Formats: sequence, C-alpha cells, structure tokens
Amino acid sequence: MNKSAIVIGFGVSLLFVSAACQKEGLGGGGGGAAGGPAQGGSGSGGVASSGGAVGTGGLAATGGVTAVGGAIGSGGAASTGGAIGSGGVVGTGGVIGTGGAVGAGGRAATGGIVGAGGTVGMGGRSGAGGTVGRGGSTGTTGKNCGTSENLTCPSGQFCDVTAGQCGVLALPGTCVTVSGTCTEIYAPVCGCDGVTYSNDCMRQNALVAKASAGACPTQTSACPADISQISTWPCTEGLTCEYGTDPRPGCRTSATCTGGTWSILLAKCTQLPPVTCPATRDAAAAQICPTDGAYCVYGDLSCACTNCTNGPVTSCGGDYTWHCATPNADAACPAGIPLLGSACTTADKTCTYSCGTGGARLCKNGAWYTANGGPCPVSARRAKKDIVYLGAAERERIARELAAFKLATYEYRDPALAGTRHLGFIIDDVPGSPAVDRDGNMVDLYGYASMLVAAVQAQGEEIAKLKAELARLKARARSR
Repeated sequence: MNKSAIVIGFGVSLLFVSAACQKEGLGGGGGGAAGGPAQGGSGSGGVASSGGAVGTGGLAATGGVTAVGGAIGSGGAASTGGAIGSGGVVGTGGVIGTGGAVGAGGRAATGGIVGAGGTVGMGGRSGAGGTVGRGGSTGTTGKNCGTSENLTCPSGQFCDVTAGQCGVLALPGTCVTVSGTCTEIYAPVCGCDGVTYSNDCMRQNALVAKASAGACPTQTSACPADISQISTWPCTEGLTCEYGTDPRPGCRTSATCTGGTWSILLAKCTQLPPVTCPATRDAAAAQICPTDGAYCVYGDLSCACTNCTNGPVTSCGGDYTWHCATPNADAACPAGIPLLGSACTTADKTCTYSCGTGGARLCKNGAWYTANGGPCPVSARRAKKDIVYLGAAERERIARELAAFKLATYEYRDPALAGTRHLGFIIDDVPGSPAVDRDGNMVDLYGYASMLVAAVQAQGEEIAKLKAELARLKARARSR
C-alpha cells in the first residue's frame, strides 16, 4: 500500500524512510607448626626447652613465644619457621614469607595472635592469611579490593582489577605487591593505557590494569579496526568510533570517549528487508523498487526505496522508486558521510551533508568528528530576530536582481543523475545572492522562492499603478 501525504516546507535533502532505530547504550598454610616461631627454638621447642621459654609449649603452653617454633630453632629467628625462616619475618612464613606475621600465617588468617601458632598460636601473628590475606603485604595475592565499596590496599600494594575491563569503574580486584623488581622473562601483556609490558609484573609495578594477554594492537588510527579492541585503545576525549555498514542513520554500533572512559552504544534496529539491488547506482536512480524501506549501498552512497520526495514541497505517494544520495560537491570531502572516527587528512575541514545536529563532519586530529550541519529551516517568528519587512523600493531592487539571473539548461556530472537536462541558474553567476546557501555549494530554495515572491509583489504594485493610470486616462477621455 502506498503512503500518501503532503507537507509544505523547504529543504534539499532526500528523505530516507527507514524502520525506527534506537540505541542503548553497555593465607596459605605455611605458618603453622613449622612456620612462625616453629619447631626448633633454642632447644627443640622454645628458648630453653622443647616447648616455650621454659616448658614444652611457649611461655607456659605448647604454642607460645618459644614453643615448638622457637626463636632460633628450625622455626626460630634464623631457621625454617622463625623470624627469618620459613615462618619468620623474612622467610617463607614470615612478615614477607608464606606464614609469618603477614604471610600465609600472617595477621589475619588461621594462625593469628589468637591462632594456632603465632605468639600464642601456630602461624603468624594473626593467622594463615597475613595482614592482607593469603599473600601478606608482599604476597602475590591478597584481600579483595576495588568494587563500589572502594576497598583499598595497604601501602606497597596495587589493586589489580578484572582484566579486559578498561575504563569500567568499581570493578573487583585483588591486592598484589608492587616490589619494584621483576624478572627478565618476556611474556608480554597489554595495559589499559595502550602500552605493551614485557610481563605482568612490570605492568603491576606501573600500576596499570590489564587489558589483555599479549602485545597491544598497533595504533595506526584514532579508532581500532574493530570495536572488540576498544577496551585496549587510548581514550581521546570527545571521540566517537562508529562501526558497521548499515545505511540507516542511528543503526550502527559506536563507542564514545567521555571523561576518560569508553561508553559503548549498541544499535538495535529492525532487519533491512531483502532486496535485489540494481548493478549500479546509475541504474537504480529513479527506477521502480519493490519494497518500502529497502536500501542498496554503492560505495559511500546509498539508494533508498521510498515514495516520498523532499524539497520545497515534501510529499509521499505514488510508486516506490529508488532515491539515491548525491555525492558531496566538495572534492575535499568524502562523497558520502563518513563513519565517525574514520581517518581523514584535511585538518579543520568541515563537510556538510544535511542540516541540523550531526549533519556535518569535522576533520580533527586525523579523524572525523561529528559537527553541526547548520540550522534547518524554521519559518516561525520564534526562530528569528532583527526582522525588517521589505518596502516597495527593496522589493523592486530584488525583482531587478532576479530578472538579471541567467537561466541555463545543464546535466549533472554524477552518472546517477546524468541523461536528463535541467533548467535553472548557476550559483557561480550570482555570488552573494540570497538564492545561494551560506556554504556556496547549492541553491537556498527558501531564499530563491522569497526572491520570486518579492518580484511578484513588485510587479503587482507596478501593475496596480499602471491600472490606476489607465483608469485616469479613460476618465479624462470620457470627460472630453
């Protein structure tokens, strides 16, 4: 069924009828009997005996200060589980080790102050998980951090959040040690800052979240080739990266950098109707097409199947035909509107494709940014200021200017529009005229029509004067 309607207005763009679109935005156990003041003390267990300062178990019990893991024995200050041993200050279970004051048997886990083997118990001061959990203050893992509760890590540690989520706020993470010293092993990882680090340790020491394993993709443009790489890409404020080939406005997935964070908008549009496209845009132009809302794409330009036309009078009705977009007349601009974020070479060049917000593209920092296409015609008084009505003299002047326009017939260079001669004037012949749009690329139809109105009014006034003069002469003749 054909749509039928008629709307009076002014404009120059093709009306592309398409389905509605919308977007939506996207510790260890090493600090036990053998860790902490552990087996060995000064004697077998304690400063002077098997278990504590005097007795078998610490000051007065089995797991005391110089209990089974005493100060100097195999778990003592310098032995396996002592202050420097596997459970000591620097050993495997010490302050830095697996089961010492902060190690696997550190302050907060199984063997803490009240645990089984610290000062009073078996492991470190507070337990198997150290001050910060399983890895202690310098262990490889630690307590949870990040998230919306803003949990922080102690000095000397870094909150390593979930990999591959660059720019996402309030992610959970784990406290890891920032030691400043890393091995020379080359196992590259990509940081969220877009830098490739030789290994994960070096990334953590740089206090940078992990984007992905392996080297970062080489940045050859403002936007990555695929949106799946956006989390590893440097975020340039105000830049939008647009992806996809859907010819309908608003039906392409995009990512925008705002406040240092990428925000992804997933396009959700109805599927385009299937259609067999003519071989070329030239062959398609103005030909009958089968399905309302179908599109055919030819390079940067597309043709839409519709029965609506746009211009001084916008109307819908009759047969559905292919309405093909015309290329931008400026040789320095892409023929069709380019994807946001795609590469450009002419700095500060603005290319206009339609009126209104987003109707133009600005080449900046090597990429196309969205720009305002200028105001769309609005005839209401609310949209205008400094209104001055034309008098008879101004209308006569405009009528003389319009009478001086040189009319010509011509064909368009665009092959899709060739083969038909048109009648009109050439805007190069009338620079500065109200009939030429402000960019100097096309006719301002509203201005041109208004000049015609001024000429008609001036001619009407002249005809009225002539009629009055004729009536006077007739009256004089009758009086003789």
